[in-house]
Amino acid sequence: MKIKLAILAAAVASVFSVSAQAAPIYSDNFDSYTADQLNWAPPALSGWTVTGGGTVDIIGISGSYDFLTGNGRYVDLDGSNGNSGLLSHTVSLLAGQTYSLSFDLAGSHRGSSETVDVNFGTTAATFTLASSDGFSLHTMNFSAISTGLYSFNYQNLGGDNVGALLDNVAVNSVPEPESYAMFMAGLGVMGFIARRRKNGQS
Repeated sequence: MKIKLAILAAAVASVFSVSAQAAPIYSDNFDSYTADQLNWAPPALSGWTVTGGGTVDIIGISGSYDFLTGNGRYVDLDGSNGNSGLLSHTVSLLAGQTYSLSFDLAGSHRGSSETVDVNFGTTAATFTLASSDGFSLHTMNFSAISTGLYSFNYQNLGGDNVGALLDNVAVNSVPEPESYAMFMAGLGVMGFIARRRKNGQS
């Protein structure tokens, strides 16, 4: 019985190990910011910066520019000064760990197709959206070479005060394959113990 309990404890520990590694590093859905902030100047505590001589806007619910109702507030990646800004944030990452950047992108909903460059560490991707595209989830992975601060950023190409829309940004650690193996082994052991008890075996 003690051996069974020890095996069960190890299995439970493996589950907690996977859960801990999958914990979110950062997230923002932009709902805490006031709508209709044209040429948004992010507060220092938000960690966001807008550079490159351009701007972005905070729009959405309770404002004059809610193009996709039911999504709270979100970012128009081409602000209101005739140039799109580079929207950036930094996170502290650990060497050797893989991380996933997830975010929702939507079209401008003002008649124009939009192209957005996204960078996460050394990983880069480009997304092109039709005007009528609703929010869809995108993910990008990056493995940190050394421990330190890494940037992720969004740049809408063009500058006509009409941009793609951004929401629900998050960075999460990606569990290593060994952790998945431990998790599956733990589930198998718990299933084996449950079957033995059900069958009345000792």
